[in-house]
Amino acid sequence: MVRFAAAGYVCIDYYPDFENRWYVTGNGVDVLFNLLDMREDVESSVISAVSDDFYGKKSVEAFENRGIDISHLEIIPGGETPKVPLYLVDNDRKHGDPVRGIMEGYGFSEEAMDFIASHDLVHSDFTGRLTHRLGDIRRRMRPAPGELRIFFDLSNQHKHPDIKEVLSNIDCGLISFEGDLEGGKDFLRYACSLGVKLMVATFGKNGSLAYDGSKFYRGDIVPVKEVVNTVGAGDSYFAGFISGLIDGRPVAECMQIGAQRAAKVISVFDPYL
Repeated sequence: MVRFAAAGYVCIDYYPDFENRWYVTGNGVDVLFNLLDMREDVESSVISAVSDDFYGKKSVEAFENRGIDISHLEIIPGGETPKVPLYLVDNDRKHGDPVRGIMEGYGFSEEAMDFIASHDLVHSDFTGRLTHRLGDIRRRMRPAPGELRIFFDLSNQHKHPDIKEVLSNIDCGLISFEGDLEGGKDFLRYACSLGVKLMVATFGKNGSLAYDGSKFYRGDIVPVKEVVNTVGAGDSYFAGFISGLIDGRPVAECMQIGAQRAAKVISVFDPYL
C-alpha cells in the first residue's frame, strides 16, 4: 500500500451560471479523488480545515464516502468553508474571486506536520498554506536521493514570489504554460537547477513536457469527442502521472497515463469521475 496525503486546501467550486452547481475540490483533493479512482493500493489522508457549515459537512461526507482519513481535517466552528465561483467560457473554466473563509491565516500544528510527513507521498499547492513549511516537511520525511515524495502543483504561477523556496523543497512539480514551449523548457531547467528531481509542464492542446535534469520528454494529448469543462485537467493529469510513478513506469509512460486521465475528466463537468 502507498500512503498519500493531500495537504493544504479544501474548497468548494460553484457555478453561478449553472444554478450554483457545486462540488468538493482543491488541487490536492482532485488529485486524490482521481488517484483513488485509478488504484486500490492507496491509503489516503486529507490534512486541511473546513468549517461546520453546509459545505464543510458535505466535504467531510465526501471524504468519508471514499474511505479517506480525516483525523487531521480540522473542523472550525462558526466560520465559512472556502469557495470559489467558476464560469465557463467556451467550455474553459474561468475563476472568480475566491472566499478564503477559515483558511485565511490558517496554520498547521506541529502534530499535523508530523502526520503529513508520515506518508509516502505528499501533495500540496500555493493555496494550501504550506509554502513556507515545505522545507520542514522535507526534513521530517528525509527522502533518499532520487526519491520522489513531495509533489507540488504550481498552477500557472511561474513568477510567484515564493517560487524559488518551493522549487528548492519539492521533488516533483507540475506547472501550466500556454503555448510558450521555449519558456516552458527554460522553467523546467530552472526548477531542476534548484533541486527538483522531475518537473512537468503542460501546454493545453499542445501536450506536455517533462525534465529530469538531464533529459526532456515530450507527451501528446489524448483527443476527445467533446470538451465539456477543462476544470481538473491539470489535477487529473498529475494523478495519472503519479499513478505511473507508483508503478515504476518510465517518465514517457507516466505522461501518457496522465494525458489519458485528463481526457476522461475534461469530457465530464466535474474535476473527477
